[in-house]
Amino acid sequence: RFSPPTARPHARRRRMGSLDLREKAIGLANEAVTADNAGQFELALAKYVQAIETFQIALKYEKAPSVTETIRGKCLEYMDRAEYLKKQIRGEAGTPRAQRAGSALNPAEADDSDDDDGESQVLTEEELVNAEKEMEEDMSKLVGMDGVKQQMRKLCKQLALDIIRRTEGQTVLAPIRHCLMTGNPGTGKTSIARLVARLYKRLGVSRKDHVVEVQKGDLVAGYVNQTATKTAKKIREAKGGVLFVDEAYQLTAALQRGQSDFSGEAIDEMMKVMNDSGPKSVTFIFAGYKKEMEQFMSYNPGLESRIKYRFHFDDYSVPELVQILQIKLRSAGWKLSPEAQAASQSTIEKGTSPKLRERYNGRLVDNLFQWASDELNARVTVGARGDELVTLTLADLQRAVERFAQSRPSDRIRETANATEVGRQLRIWGLGEFCEALQEAGYTRSLDLLQLDEPAMRSLKMLAKPADARRARALRETLNSEAVAASAARDQLYVPPDCRDLAAWLDMVGCAAAARALSDHDIHFDVLGALTYDDLKEMGVAPVGLRRRLARSIAVFAAQRDAAKATADLGAAEVGTVAPLPPGGGTPGSGGAEIMQRLNHIKETMVNSVLPTAGHGHGPSPGYPPPPQPPRPAT
Repeated sequence: RFSPPTARPHARRRRMGSLDLREKAIGLANEAVTADNAGQFELALAKYVQAIETFQIALKYEKAPSVTETIRGKCLEYMDRAEYLKKQIRGEAGTPRAQRAGSALNPAEADDSDDDDGESQVLTEEELVNAEKEMEEDMSKLVGMDGVKQQMRKLCKQLALDIIRRTEGQTVLAPIRHCLMTGNPGTGKTSIARLVARLYKRLGVSRKDHVVEVQKGDLVAGYVNQTATKTAKKIREAKGGVLFVDEAYQLTAALQRGQSDFSGEAIDEMMKVMNDSGPKSVTFIFAGYKKEMEQFMSYNPGLESRIKYRFHFDDYSVPELVQILQIKLRSAGWKLSPEAQAASQSTIEKGTSPKLRERYNGRLVDNLFQWASDELNARVTVGARGDELVTLTLADLQRAVERFAQSRPSDRIRETANATEVGRQLRIWGLGEFCEALQEAGYTRSLDLLQLDEPAMRSLKMLAKPADARRARALRETLNSEAVAASAARDQLYVPPDCRDLAAWLDMVGCAAAARALSDHDIHFDVLGALTYDDLKEMGVAPVGLRRRLARSIAVFAAQRDAAKATADLGAAEVGTVAPLPPGGGTPGSGGAEIMQRLNHIKETMVNSVLPTAGHGHGPSPGYPPPPQPPRPAT
């Protein structure tokens, strides 16, 4: 930062102001949450106290009401968590030290923390034949998927041959076990993922056959340094089995549009362990739409090199949907009447569109069965007995199919899309039918809609109908206007610390001689950050040295203002969701009494005034031991 030669030391300290203190407090808060999640509860308590105290000092220099409100809210969150930690630490003082430090593992975790077994267990020829036979039995229960089943046979054979090569001391290529599955929803990707898990377990590739299903929301947090922790937790949960990442393309959708997102941390965390081998390693299966998954793979070349097996799932044909319906009926102990049995295929084909069948595939059958049973319940009386209670007629089936035209089946993607900020905004503008398309493209926040330009709207088919095109363009223009107005309003709110007006700021940066020129052109803080060197020259700011000095100071001012606006918009200091403190969470070590006193002092001042001004608080105590470096620097 530029410091004019005439600036006094106390003026430089004032220029540090709220922004630097906020950045320091945010870093302390991130360290506190990291320590909290890691079970280092004494350290977490100390860091929460330091963060709150630093935020209190920052309030003295903060002039923007929106930023002040954000800081106050965050301090209250940190205060609640610190109080909880204090009570638990004091209440469990008699617990053995190993448990108080949060280092004890439960039996399951201790078992998984052992070293890997290294090479897969050597199987006999009979065991290999049985594994293949069991896989064929599992696949025989699945309808369609001829191409996928053929790929599964190749996968089984390759793994079996690798086991034989290893038995004979032959060279085995580096094992790559991860998979990519593409296709529309309801085509059986999850079923095949479970089949892969069972096959890997039978052949000794994996230690377990369990599948942990996740989506973006299960891996990505909305705040700094927490996505890696959240993702690592799911990886540990899937250890020795399969981590099935559904709609994996959501992890890169925002990043590919150039928007800020923490999804990159999740991908990095997964790639760290994708090269691991052995029965206790995690097998990753990424699933989603074909086109979107191709974009997902292209985002990071390292992903493509780590994924060996690729499966594409075609949509179910109408005869296959009928076959699935019959299997589900038999499994539930129900059946179709002879008339319904004969006409089921034509009824489904005529009553549903190809687009609907493509969208829901196997899920369509679930809804058809449910609605047909509702029709049967409405038709029969309580005196019905025997087969009459579980036999669906052709009329039941026809009325169930008709309901597809009246209400769409329940769908997780649609429900999620409608619940987002974007979904609510689109419904207000009469564009609700595009909720799912925008959700799949990664538009989840209102801010994302600012990136919705003409090419993007065209690719999402929002311009196909003139009425939709008008509404979409009007929505974009309205959001842009609101964003510009909101930005201007925040510009007006931002005033540098200890500066009552522009003249005071110019005096502070050693450019008081330019006050007359800026006043003649009606320059205030709301437009100051936009001025360039050429603007100052045109306004008559002279000499050259003064003009250059003022231009550098304006650049610093603009950077501080933009950072303050970003903090207010995004709520940079997120406390997140941390795990409850287990019994025996820890006891105060050296300096613990001091931390408790400082926490009590903060609590008293917060009770008196919700949050005190900086004059009522105090900064970190001199000589307080520095915290360990966090896994990743806060940004």
